[in-house]
Amino acid sequence: MPGETLEGFSCGVPPIDAWAAERAPSAAQYGTAVVYASFVDDATESDAPQEVAGFYTLSAYSVERSSVAGGWLRRNTPDRIPAILIGMLGVSRQCQGEGLGWQLLQDAIMRPRRISRQLGSRAIIVEPYDDSARSFYEHFGFCPIPGSNSMYLRLA
Repeated sequence: MPGETLEGFSCGVPPIDAWAAERAPSAAQYGTAVVYASFVDDATESDAPQEVAGFYTLSAYSVERSSVAGGWLRRNTPDRIPAILIGMLGVSRQCQGEGLGWQLLQDAIMRPRRISRQLGSRAIIVEPYDDSARSFYEHFGFCPIPGSNSMYLRLA
């Protein structure tokens, strides 16, 4: 999806809003992240761009084995543990409280599970920006990476 379609997006979380406004176009242009979005259901037929209800990003990623203090993620792995990063996940202010965050996360988990069968990847990684985000990811099965602020969900 073209990065410019995130123009005007606001979820109320400064790092996510700033990324959507400033970095999404270059991420799309340079292939550093793929943006997946859900749009506000607009019954009008119009050529105007649809409003983004929420979005998430996926990127290839790796975790330094030496930075993981122990546990399943570190066991029997190479020096750089292959993973997929959910880099950003945000729901617009007007769509919050409707379960869209969970729906976006389900989709963000399903895609890496499918491709991990064809491309080696041990886990999905998230880097929660605050305690609320950490609780959200914990609720859906993500585990803390020992010695890190990041969390993971097993793929393999």
